[in-house]
Amino acid sequence: MAEVSETDPVVLYWISGSPPAWRVMLALTLKGITFEGKRLDVGAGDNRTPLYLALNPLGQVPTLQHGRLVIRESLAILAYLDRAFPERMLFGDTPTQAAAIWQRVMLFETQLAGPAGRVARGLMRGVFSTQTPEHEDALEALATQLSGLDEVLGADGFLTSDSVSAADVWLYPLLGWLERALAITPCPPVALLEDWRLAWPRLARWQDRMAQLDGIAGTYPPHWAADEAAHT
Repeated sequence: MAEVSETDPVVLYWISGSPPAWRVMLALTLKGITFEGKRLDVGAGDNRTPLYLALNPLGQVPTLQHGRLVIRESLAILAYLDRAFPERMLFGDTPTQAAAIWQRVMLFETQLAGPAGRVARGLMRGVFSTQTPEHEDALEALATQLSGLDEVLGADGFLTSDSVSAADVWLYPLLGWLERALAITPCPPVALLEDWRLAWPRLARWQDRMAQLDGIAGTYPPHWAADEAAHT
């Protein structure tokens, strides 16, 4: 594996609106890492060019290039960034903190990512229906997970402590993706999610705290922001 140093350039290949890519951009921003962002246009086939496929054979994002080192998969990138740039650790400063954060992140991966993805994609494709068993089950599982998070969140902290961790970085783009799906769906509103900020107020306050952190606004998917500006 290529040897790198903190002074080597950091390049992030990303797609606007991709939660995993947004996750890595959040991590880079929160850790204060200077990076070059290379936005890929799926419609133009930027992620299927020979040049990009040489970096990421699946044509997916995110891909992080640090000097000659290339890393794929958002969680692998987050873990790498903590080792390569140890300022403001996202996976904690102690073994106990790391265990708690990794446990939360992996629960998100195994329990939350699947149902959230089914709901968001169903809404965005205009096919979501609570009359469809798969969608009904996904919505119920999603609500269960978000309700559980609302119960454990404090009044003014973050998911695992009083400071931002990889768990917060994982969740924030997912909620943004769900909100985006609700905003553009041609389907009838899903009442539970339409009113989620009322149903889960501590989770809503947590989202607001994240949004107010330095630099976070600049990570918001630009084509979402452009669409919202055009309709105001």
